[in-house]
Amino acid sequence: MTPRSMPLALAAWLAPALALAQSAAPGTTVTADTAPAVRPADAKPADAKAVAAKPVEAAPIQTVQVRGAASYDARRDDTASKTVIDAEEVRKYGDTNIYDVLKRAPGVTVTGNTLRMRGLGAGYTQILVNGDRPPPGFSLDTLTPDQIERIEIDKAASAEYSMQAIAGTINIVLRKLVVKPQRDARIAYNRTPQNRGVNLGGTYGERVGGLSYFLNGSAWAGSSEFTQTSADRMTDPNGVLTQARDARYAGEGPYRGLVLFPRLSWKVDDSNELNLSVGLQADSSSWRGASHNDVTLGSFGDPDWIDSANHSSNNHWMVRGEANWVAKIGGGKLDVTVSGERSRSRSDQFNDQTNIDATQEYTRDWDDVQHNSRLFARAKYSRSLFEGHSLGTGFEASRQDNDETRLRHERQTGLPDSDILEAFDPHVTRLAGYVQDEWNILPAWSMYLGGRWEGIQTDSAASGQTAGEADTVSRNHVLSPVLQTLYKLPGGKQQLRLALTRTFKAPSTDQLSARRYVAIENTRFTPDSGGNPALKPELANGLDLAYESFWAPGALLALSASHRDISSYIRTRLDQDADGRWLYQPFNDGDATVRSLQAELKLPLKLLFDAGNGVDLRASVTRNWSEVSTVPGPDNRLDAQTPESATFGIDYRKDRLSLGASLAYQQGGWVRISDAQSTRQQTRKDLDAYALWKLDDHFQLRLSLANILGMDNDSERSYADASGTSRQWSWQRGWMRTGLNLEMKL
Repeated sequence: MTPRSMPLALAAWLAPALALAQSAAPGTTVTADTAPAVRPADAKPADAKAVAAKPVEAAPIQTVQVRGAASYDARRDDTASKTVIDAEEVRKYGDTNIYDVLKRAPGVTVTGNTLRMRGLGAGYTQILVNGDRPPPGFSLDTLTPDQIERIEIDKAASAEYSMQAIAGTINIVLRKLVVKPQRDARIAYNRTPQNRGVNLGGTYGERVGGLSYFLNGSAWAGSSEFTQTSADRMTDPNGVLTQARDARYAGEGPYRGLVLFPRLSWKVDDSNELNLSVGLQADSSSWRGASHNDVTLGSFGDPDWIDSANHSSNNHWMVRGEANWVAKIGGGKLDVTVSGERSRSRSDQFNDQTNIDATQEYTRDWDDVQHNSRLFARAKYSRSLFEGHSLGTGFEASRQDNDETRLRHERQTGLPDSDILEAFDPHVTRLAGYVQDEWNILPAWSMYLGGRWEGIQTDSAASGQTAGEADTVSRNHVLSPVLQTLYKLPGGKQQLRLALTRTFKAPSTDQLSARRYVAIENTRFTPDSGGNPALKPELANGLDLAYESFWAPGALLALSASHRDISSYIRTRLDQDADGRWLYQPFNDGDATVRSLQAELKLPLKLLFDAGNGVDLRASVTRNWSEVSTVPGPDNRLDAQTPESATFGIDYRKDRLSLGASLAYQQGGWVRISDAQSTRQQTRKDLDAYALWKLDDHFQLRLSLANILGMDNDSERSYADASGTSRQWSWQRGWMRTGLNLEMKL
């Protein structure tokens, strides 16, 4: 420690003692604004015996206010910028899946089953479950809200987690610990005119001395229907219509599933704790549908398929085990986790197509079996070091093996039958190491410094008619430094944040594989797809700035801005191969820039007038910009980025009744993907509401409404080159969803 830093360290050490002494002075009122914030892990109970033994002197009566805000608050006290959605907020609207929960989160948008931060989706926004990437075959659809303890939304990356987080990280933390006995159950029913389903869930937990066990599970079943209309048009360079087709599709099918998450925690002694957990998941579904094309001008192939029928069945299971050991060693804490997963997915799909007079028929029948497995190990050691420093270091290692076999049988009138066996066997090895230091420079100023090295090797082996008969190896590694700092302005109610990060986006296994997926009807809008073993990661240098004001209990005003410079951008290009078939293939192609502005407000109305007691307002607005250097503008946004989003919510609580409503807005518009390709995103306004009535201490009834405005789903795509312009529209009817939940504490 340098002589210059000694006064700062001494001030940081003395500040809590001075604050405590000041709060003990006669006539002093202790509030959340004057009391120091203390993390729960650091809080120690008072010595009651010592207090009782101390002589009591006469003193004037003092007024002491105790507010919950004085305790540790991640949003307010963490050096890293983080928004935490707690369990109560997760379950508030009676949602059946994680996507409906997160569409109301500030700065997060949902497109289909893709979660987006800063308007950027798959690969740019990192999704974690308990701080780890979900295993192969795991679907977020299987996570029900009653399994979730909290959701952490990190706007800037930290070295402890993977730095594959250019847009940010969403970490879903599942329920684990048992503080007191838990016995609760939930019955939920949801329906629309086209979908209906029931969900049964429950939790059983007990604590006996240093041993606690916990079992959370849910089962679901239902059926869904889907209808879609679409249209294709093509004009020549002079604008003359040359092709026209309208299509209708309808399908339906049942689904069912089960998940169980048992966990055992054993506090061996004051220095050792052992946690064991298991995850079991099984689900299945089937589908049957048919489509019909009305060709009014030109032809869309030879032969031109008019009618199509398809049916499929899918089943999947996964088993996961985890052992975690936490020990106090060498004045610090060692946290070691070892886990393993194994899953199997099987699908049987059949497609039959005929031309207009049924003189030509084409059938494709394929059976697909996938076996996925992964082994994962992580170790973290943390301890206080010097004055005001908290040092953390660790490593991660994983091995993921995928084994997929597909048998495809094809038959077409006038041609011999063909049987094609394809095998795909990629292996992904990941290694990572990191070091980080959280430094409390002053009571009002903290800094986080970290660095992480990550290496990824992908070995891909494939065989079959379309695989290219080539084994490929891809090796990539990235060194990522990160700096974050938090400064609390005088008074403690306002604070400033700064973050400098280097993050990346690694190519997926499918992008690195030489395997080719062959489309039944090969067009500009339904091309074949293939990989590129030469892909390199996208690298991003980022800057984040934020201002936050906590001017009153429960109130918040937050303003933030961010900038990302991305190099080695991976763009999926659409071309025609030597045989004239349309093919999607990824390439590292140029650079990109991303910018975002966000404002968030939380306001209890009681701060404005007494009649507003029990009413809370919340709102957020996000504006995003991006440009891809190798794609001509305008609208050359990265990853079909959502340009603007907003949320507005109101909640009311009085006695046993709680009411609330939330509006999520997501701006659409045209996005230019390449010189020739463009797609139009839909503008959406999703209005949800809920009413919760606590019948007594053991039962409560929740009514929820989703998509109250009945927003339809529509999209449009365009491809323009020297031969003309092709356009395709699609539309699906939207319905309001009604849900009724009975929640019980047994």
